[in-house]
Amino acid sequence: MAERKIEGFDHKAFAKNLAGQAGQVVPDDIGAEDKKFVVDIVYKFCFLSGDALIKDETINLDAAQASLITQFIGEWSFHKSIDLIRSKIDPTLREGILQRVAFTVFEIAKQAVLKRMPQEQIIPLVEHHVNVCFKQALDDLKKKGVLDDKAEQNALSQSNIDAMAQSQAQEEAIGADMSDNKILKLASLALLIRNFPESKIKNILSKFNQPEREVLLQYLSMKDLETKIDTKITQRCLSEIKQALPEPQSMSIERIQRKICKIVKNSDKEEISNIIKDERPQIREFVLLGAQSDTTIPLRVANVICKYLEEKTL
Repeated sequence: MAERKIEGFDHKAFAKNLAGQAGQVVPDDIGAEDKKFVVDIVYKFCFLSGDALIKDETINLDAAQASLITQFIGEWSFHKSIDLIRSKIDPTLREGILQRVAFTVFEIAKQAVLKRMPQEQIIPLVEHHVNVCFKQALDDLKKKGVLDDKAEQNALSQSNIDAMAQSQAQEEAIGADMSDNKILKLASLALLIRNFPESKIKNILSKFNQPEREVLLQYLSMKDLETKIDTKITQRCLSEIKQALPEPQSMSIERIQRKICKIVKNSDKEEISNIIKDERPQIREFVLLGAQSDTTIPLRVANVICKYLEEKTL
C-alpha cells in the first residue's frame, strides 16, 4: 500500500525550514544550549504534526492547509519554549509542557481549518487555547509538588510573542518615520563607503540605529547601486551630510599627534613603514614616535602628513 501524501507538502523539509527560521530569531538572552533545545523542539513537533496530518485518512487537506496547521505548531512551540527558558523552569519539565501545548494547537488549528475559518479568526482562537493549556500544565505540575507558586507565576508572566510583537511595532514605527530624503542620504553614503575596508564600514554602521543600518546594508549589497541613483542627487545628499557633521576642533600639534598615533596603532606596522620609508628622518620619527617625538615640524606640515596617512591607510 502506497504511503499517503499531501501533494506539495513535504512535512520533513517544511519542519526543517521552520526550525531554521526559529534559530535565526531566538532572542540574544537565550544561551547556546537552550537555543539548540528551541530549534530541536520546533523541528520535532512540526515534523510529528505534518506526519500525523499526512497519515490521517479521515481528513482531506491541501498543502496550504497542512502548512498553516504546522506553522501554528512551530510558532507556539517556539514562543512557549522561550517563556519556559526565561522563567527557569527545570529543563526536564519543558518538553512535557510543550507537548501538551503542541497537541492543543494541533487539534484546535486542524478543526478550525477544516471548518474553513478565516486565518484572522484562527489566530486568536489558537492563542486562547494555548494560554489555557499552558496554565493547566503548570497547575498540574504544581499539584504534584514539582513546581511552587512562584515558579508558576513567573512562567505565566512571560510572553515572548507579545515582546516580539512590541519590538516589531517599534521598528515599523521608526521605519515609517524614515523620510525619502533620509533614504536617499543612506543610499548616497553607501555609494561613498562601499569600497572602504570592512573594519571601517562596520564602524560606520555601528553609528546608526537598527532600521537605518538595515537600509544601509541593503544598499551596500547592491552591485549596480551607482546606476540607480542620479549623480546630482548623490552630490547633494553627500553635501548635506557633510554640512550636518560637527565642526572640527581647532587644530593643534598635540591633536594631530594623537590622530597619527591612532592611525599607526590601528594599521599594519609594515604598511606604515613602507608609506614613510622615503620620507626625511624627522618625519619618520614624528610618525613612529608620535607624542614621544620632540618635533619641530610646522603645524601645517604635520596636518598634511596626517591627512596623507589617513588616505593611504583607508
